[in-house]
Formats: sequence, C-alpha cells, structure tokens
Amino acid sequence: MFEGSIVALVTPIRNNAIDFCALEKLVEFHLNSGTDGILVCGSTGEGLLLIDEERENIISFVIKMAASRIKILVGCSSCSTSESIRLVLMAQELGADGVLVIAPYYIKPTQLGIIEHFKQIHTNSNIPIIVYNNPGRCSIGISLDTVFELSKLDRIVALKDSDTNLSRVTVMRSMVSEDFKLLSGDDLTLPGFLAHGGDGTISVVANLEPLVVKKLVESWKMGDIKTMVECDQKLAPLNRALSSESNPIPVKYALFRRGLIQNELRLPLLPASKATEMAMDKVLEI
Repeated sequence: MFEGSIVALVTPIRNNAIDFCALEKLVEFHLNSGTDGILVCGSTGEGLLLIDEERENIISFVIKMAASRIKILVGCSSCSTSESIRLVLMAQELGADGVLVIAPYYIKPTQLGIIEHFKQIHTNSNIPIIVYNNPGRCSIGISLDTVFELSKLDRIVALKDSDTNLSRVTVMRSMVSEDFKLLSGDDLTLPGFLAHGGDGTISVVANLEPLVVKKLVESWKMGDIKTMVECDQKLAPLNRALSSESNPIPVKYALFRRGLIQNELRLPLLPASKATEMAMDKVLEI
C-alpha cells in the first residue's frame, strides 16, 4: 500500500503562519516529480509544533490538491495514547490515506506498553497505520518482536525505521508478511535498507531531489545496481549536509536558498547556523 519514494514534507511558514502559497508550490513539485506519497505534519513538517486548526487546514489543503493522484499520509504522534487517537481520527475524518504514528516518546514505556499503545489506536480508528521507530528522538526503540506483534493487526501496514542497524531489516523481512512494508527513515542508509529487504523510504532529501530519490528506489527494484549507486552518490553530499543540525533546520534553509519557502521555523527550532548554511551552500546547485 505504502512503498517507493514518500517525501516527509516541510511545513512552509511565513510570519508565524502557514504559507499556503509556498505549500501549493511544494505539493505541485512532488505531483510532477513522480513522488509516491506525501507525509504532512511529521517531524520534518514540525507537526508537534502545529495547533489543531493549522493541522486541519494543512491536511485538507494537501488532500484537495492531490485529488487522489498521490497518497497523503499524516503524522499523528504524541506521547499520550488518547491524544494519538484523537489526531488519527482527525486525519481519518479529513480523508487521509494513512497515518504515521511514532513510538511514545519521553515517558519510556515497556515493549508491552508500546504494543498496547498501537493496539488502542488500531481499535479506535479505521485507517491504515504506519508505525514509526526512531530511537534517537524517542529515547526508546521498537524491538523486532514488537514489530512482529504489531504487524499482525489488520490495519498496521508498515514500519518506518530510523534505526541505522540494517541487520534489523533482514530479520524483520523474515518475520513479517510481504504485504507489511518496511520503509527507511534514514536517507544516508537507504540503499542498504533496500538491499536488506526494504520497500521504500519516507525521505527528507526528497524535499530537494524527489526525482533522484524516486530513481534510486526504482533502480533497486529493477535490479539496476549501477544506477542506484549513481543516485546514492549524487545524494550523499546533500544527505551529509542535511545532518548538520536537527531536522528540519537544514532542509528548510536549502528550500529557502532555492526560492521555494521562507527560512522560518517554529520555536524552539531556530534557523540554520552559519556553519550549517556554509555546509548547505557547498552542495546546493544554486
């Protein structure tokens, strides 16, 4: 259901309000670039820093623009199970194709607590769910056994994994069904993720180079390793620069330099430092 190249879209902001003119250009850019899906209100989209009205307006706007031409996913993450359910139901009612839900952060639940968290979301909604494992941001990881248990639920259809231990992918691929999709959450290790059994990516660098990310994934599926490596080499300098500071600080600066958005973020995020600007400037084709 969800595979290939999915962009973790930034949220353009101007004067602390959502810049819908810029958002329209970004969505159109991906509609014309063969992107397989758009994720809004994720961590790259500063989803945890948006109020409900902004989330509703972004989701509705992007779904209307997409007009069923592309899958629209919504980040619905909270450390609270009841709040996650509320956000999922909002996305469901607005017509999203699926939701991305991260493991509960900060409070450090047990693996059984993580399972129950997602079971409750599954029970109280009626929309496809992608589980998101990001131990770097959450201070906890979703174990392989937990992934297997969650994959048994009908509408938990995929995992986005930002763990850079690629041996996890090999083991997970052997544990879950072919219908359960494994999506990379780390652009730097995407080729390895695919080689170990992955089905695609939810990508930050696709904000800048959607055609290349799409070509990388497609070339792997077709067994064209030479082209996959060429795409990876083209993306590598960008990916390194995008790691200069916390996401989405560098990617927003890059999009600003390309004239697509304002270089504005929500506090406590600040615009890129001079060092990050220099790192990005070296690799951008301006």
